[in-house]
Amino acid sequence: MGAKPEVLDLSIFVHVTDSEAKIRALGETYRKAMETLEIRGEVLFILDGVGGRILEECEALEASHQAFRVLVLQGKGNGESIAYAAARDHSQGRYIVTSPDYLQIDPAAIGSFLGLLESQADFVCSWRHPRVDPLLNRLQSRFFNWFLRKLSQNGLHDLNCTFRGMKREVLEEIPIYGDQFRFLPILAERQGFRVTEVSVRHLEERGKTGFFGIGVYLRRLLDILAVTFLTRFTSKPIRFFGSLGLVLILFGLLLGVPPVYEKVFHGSSIQDRPIFLMGIVLVTFGLQLIGFGLVGEVIIFTRARNLRDYKVQRILSSGVPNPPPSELETGEGECEVDLVSLERSEIKEAGVSPLIIRHAAPGEDLVLDRFVREHPQGTLFHTSSWRRMVEDVLESPGEVLVAEKGHQILGVLSFFEIKSPFLGHVAVSMPFGVYGGVLARGTEAARGLVARAADLSGSHRNRYLELRQKDPLDLNGVETNRYVTFRRELPEDPAECLGMIPRKARAEIRKARDDGNFRFSERRDLKLFHSLFATNKQELGSPSIPFSMLAALERNLGPKMVMHCVDRPDGQTIATVLSFIHGDCLMPYYSGALSTREGRGANNYMYWRLMEWASAKGFKIFDFGRSRKDSGAAKFKKNMGFQPEPLHYQYFLGEKGKLPDFHPDNPKLGVYQRIWKKLPGFLVRPLGGWIFKRLP
Repeated sequence: MGAKPEVLDLSIFVHVTDSEAKIRALGETYRKAMETLEIRGEVLFILDGVGGRILEECEALEASHQAFRVLVLQGKGNGESIAYAAARDHSQGRYIVTSPDYLQIDPAAIGSFLGLLESQADFVCSWRHPRVDPLLNRLQSRFFNWFLRKLSQNGLHDLNCTFRGMKREVLEEIPIYGDQFRFLPILAERQGFRVTEVSVRHLEERGKTGFFGIGVYLRRLLDILAVTFLTRFTSKPIRFFGSLGLVLILFGLLLGVPPVYEKVFHGSSIQDRPIFLMGIVLVTFGLQLIGFGLVGEVIIFTRARNLRDYKVQRILSSGVPNPPPSELETGEGECEVDLVSLERSEIKEAGVSPLIIRHAAPGEDLVLDRFVREHPQGTLFHTSSWRRMVEDVLESPGEVLVAEKGHQILGVLSFFEIKSPFLGHVAVSMPFGVYGGVLARGTEAARGLVARAADLSGSHRNRYLELRQKDPLDLNGVETNRYVTFRRELPEDPAECLGMIPRKARAEIRKARDDGNFRFSERRDLKLFHSLFATNKQELGSPSIPFSMLAALERNLGPKMVMHCVDRPDGQTIATVLSFIHGDCLMPYYSGALSTREGRGANNYMYWRLMEWASAKGFKIFDFGRSRKDSGAAKFKKNMGFQPEPLHYQYFLGEKGKLPDFHPDNPKLGVYQRIWKKLPGFLVRPLGGWIFKRLP
């Protein structure tokens, strides 16, 4: 087997179609730009229907320097899509820059492209600003881009410019044909790649000026319609064809119903009413379009297993990180691997990889969850399952930052920005969770993540960034000691759980066990749980979790969420608890019980039986969760034999930020709690759910 080709940093694709192009000068300009940027790269000329002098100049360049290569396409007029697809298969660069056959853009833009590709983007578009071409061309281009932005719902300003930078995976994963290369940024964004735009200096513009001809505009319009359909309706064709069909049916009925009405009630003839026939034709066409949409839905449904609208950024196996690109081989049907690039450092230390902070890529949740699972301080609230649940509840995406060095993940930090009428604009890691701050291996990675998160939060004018740290970490934030947590190890023998509990609580448990004849069982009835939980929370003067959040928890956590109930002999449920599982830890998180003395006694019984259940299932840690210091819940947990451990929540304040004071310990909220207790149930539940979502 021959040696594998060296993987370079950059490949510049130059699509040559002009027989008068100044190839030598263009090639030398790009070569010098790569030398200035100190990157290993190649310039690949794709000759599309040109030869003679152009081919001789390309051959001379190839002989003069190893950075130059030539690819001659058969025939002519193949177009950019075919040219760049062919160049992709005959190049070695991790990053790709596409260029026309003249110096359209200042080559210094390549440095900006690489900086963005290495830190926060997969695809970088050029925005020629200011433009140097004729006024009519600028007006046409501006209208074209405005029209396409409205249809495709993207914010790019200059899709006509084909001087672009991208990771190799973009060209490998997205099929392009015809004139689709012009719309590649839109297709890439739909596929899950991160697309951004950078302003570049426009040097020259060639091609037609003025009016291009009606054929060009018609072809461009059809291309726009095709891309709009591909990016918005390929997974739901019924929405496209169905919408058109319903519109036609509506107009058909408006035209056809009046003649029918006159025929039925006034005896008028419809034989000489062409408007009736037009209505029938429109209704028929409308039904046919809806039929097309339904056929498309059937095709999508039957082929859904083979469709892929995501990208996998990294795959780990048996704890071994990705091999370098030169060791990767991708066969047909295999999953392609995207190596996260290292950020270039202004200070280059031999043999030392720089720390980079980046946003998580689409499809990276599996890798990040593995990092959380293997980290000793990882919790359920650091996982993608919890984050997706929060996204469902808040109906907005969260920020996921990753610290990385030398292709090795060193930390992760997820947070959400929330507009709360009670707290103001704040950022929280992690909403609705008691833990979930920064998770990192080493102080450098932790501080890098927090610095980036604080910058993002400050730039959005949030009052503060809250990190719910379970363990102490020197992050230079403002720390509060308001909360404590209660955790302890479980015995291997479930029968020893009762002996772990102090005498007074143990007596309560025995009394409930012997006198109450309670039945403890595992169940999954979220409506029952929500009913007890909401009633219990109102008695305490607090809003309840909305039922929609319970459904989101069940949808995202699945078997990581378990529910247990305590029933009386007559079958009535008097206490219930919802617990979460992470590794070898069981965490009873939400609970509700009747306010009667019997219900209060059932709480001790329920948690004892839950400890037994957890021990029998092999769990090692029983995590009683967070409570405010010296609160009633904290005293209950102490009585059950758990010792408080301080939580190390840290706050990074914005320009006008201050520590939050909207909490039950604030005496100013006492009057609102008393009012809340007296409100009718039909008002409390929907209003409580609305409030709960805004107190993360």
